[in-house]
Amino acid sequence: MPKFHLTTFWLIPAPVKTVWSCLVDTETWPSWWKYVIAVEQMEEGDINGINNVRRYYWRTCLPYSLMLNLRVTQIQANRFINVEVTGDLQGEGICQLTSAGSTNQTQVEFKWRVYTCKPWMNWFASLTRPIFAWNHARVMKKGEQSLIQHLATMKNS
Repeated sequence: MPKFHLTTFWLIPAPVKTVWSCLVDTETWPSWWKYVIAVEQMEEGDINGINNVRRYYWRTCLPYSLMLNLRVTQIQANRFINVEVTGDLQGEGICQLTSAGSTNQTQVEFKWRVYTCKPWMNWFASLTRPIFAWNHARVMKKGEQSLIQHLATMKNS
């Protein structure tokens, strides 16, 4: 199984608490992030969110989709969330938030260390690795743009 190390940075013009609220409310992602088809709660987890499991259905810029289960393994509100990934990809991810320059800007860093699990992805990974990385970057960039727009809409409501 080919392994991918993918890192993405977002700069969001909003306070950390506001950004955190939107990011952890993943069941609303399909309303503002066009590549997220659906999010389903699979397991509640404990009072802190540990072992919370949600299933995500993603479309991509390319003609394929992904189903991912994310289980929260560590969480510190307004700072970071670590997840274990299973489904069409397997591995781990972390999302970290920090104030950027002022209290009204947030830097979000996503780090994914995942293996592909779909047979066709494994067969072609050596040839398509740059295409998969490009696709991931596009999906994530659209997420950043969409979150900024979503927050602006909320602010103006």
